[in-house]
Amino acid sequence: MKILLKAWGPLLLALALIASPFLLVPAHAQLITNGGFETTTGWAFGGGSTRTQQGTLALNPPAHSGSFYGTIATGGGTISQSVNILTAGTYQLSFYLAPQISLSLGTLNFSVQIGGVTKNLTYGITIIGLGDYNLYTLAVDLPVGATNLIFTNLPGLLTAPLRLDDVSLVQIPGPTPGTSAISYLVVALLALMLGRRRIGDGLRRLWAHLLPRSS
Repeated sequence: MKILLKAWGPLLLALALIASPFLLVPAHAQLITNGGFETTTGWAFGGGSTRTQQGTLALNPPAHSGSFYGTIATGGGTISQSVNILTAGTYQLSFYLAPQISLSLGTLNFSVQIGGVTKNLTYGITIIGLGDYNLYTLAVDLPVGATNLIFTNLPGLLTAPLRLDDVSLVQIPGPTPGTSAISYLVVALLALMLGRRRIGDGLRRLWAHLLPRSS
């Protein structure tokens, strides 16, 4: 065992240094309060929108997860939340959305506003009745400071209340501050160069140890 450590120690150290930037990428916090609408905190409701508990009737269809969701009312109803951005960068906004109930086929229109930018999105109804939840994912660049996240049910030829659930906003991971894969690679190569002789000596000892001794 001692021979193996002498032979492979510097090599394992170099490999650890190369991998460390990827292992040390910090986890980013969830910035949305009460993304699943399971409590009454975080959200503001406008234009008849409300927090809804799922039930057995078509008027209260299932949540995506848990027991509650946000219902965005027709005619310009909104659900909004103020989010505090501590670090400027690119963020991933994701949420699940489905119609409350629809008696016609067609396209529902809604918008998402964040960081002063508005994205117009659609939900296509292909089956009359309750639609399944669709996952929407957006990448947005946000500066430091407070920003408003606003979901709006837009008017159109086809309208229906919209179920909103499991809203998430997290920063997309980037390089660890103050380090880079290149700098770690340089250190790893130096470790290999300095330990080359030691590795060679260790391999020779290992080879001699494994060979059968002559009588």
